[in-house]
Amino acid sequence: MTAALQQRVRPLLHGGSHSLADLAVGAAAVAVAARYFAVLFVNAPGYEVPVAPGPVTVASTAVVAAAAIAVAVTDADPLTGIGLLFVGVFGLLSLLSSAAALPAAAAIVLGTATVAAVTGRQLDFVSAGAAALLVAALSIGLASGVGGWTDLRSVASNVALLGIASTPAFAATDWRSLSTADWGAVIGGLAAFAVVLSVGRAVPFVTGAVTLTGTGVVGTSLPVIALAAAGAVTTASAASRTRRWPLLAGVALVAFAGVPASLPRALPFALGIAALTAQEGRR
Repeated sequence: MTAALQQRVRPLLHGGSHSLADLAVGAAAVAVAARYFAVLFVNAPGYEVPVAPGPVTVASTAVVAAAAIAVAVTDADPLTGIGLLFVGVFGLLSLLSSAAALPAAAAIVLGTATVAAVTGRQLDFVSAGAAALLVAALSIGLASGVGGWTDLRSVASNVALLGIASTPAFAATDWRSLSTADWGAVIGGLAAFAVVLSVGRAVPFVTGAVTLTGTGVVGTSLPVIALAAAGAVTTASAASRTRRWPLLAGVALVAFAGVPASLPRALPFALGIAALTAQEGRR
């Protein structure tokens, strides 16, 4: 079915399939970021936001699912398209019925693993390790949330944050040479690590509330949270400085999604993995 859709859709794009896919992923990243900040402000004392977090979450999930389908029908590789189509279609189905939660969780994990396996053939060792860590975070997160294995929630939080911390692997241009490192991005990441660590120690209650409500982190130490922030800032800075906007959208998706223990978090996390690995494969 995916191959047939690709054969019909791709000729209509006249070579603009990458542009359409990048635009869809960018829109999904904006939607997930909007959901993140809406949830934070709704739960912040003293703020009155005229938007309920529930409809915002549903809307962002629908946008991300539609983006996954758009990338699926425009991707040149049929297996990648099938994997992303599973993610997008079952993501939409999960919005229609709670009975689709478990099948959707399984489809998202299998679809994302397929995408990572296909693109993994073009990744270097470091990037492949980062991709595997992110897929593991997705699997453990959904098992702890949708699967009901609540004892894994702390493990899922730690693995997800470490996966986010590893995203600079996708931004690096040459791991064999330190002379090609983007030191501006590295310094930005180190500054983010120091800021999060300092703020977390100064106001631990506020930090815990923000990480819990915004990213769903449970049972994780402050240095791991700071490390994840450093990784996300490093990748985002490198992507911005080199104008790799799909890479920026990919790291935004996994960072703002947080711990993928629920379907609204797992769907953008999965699309973020696809975006990150696809950018690495295009280099």
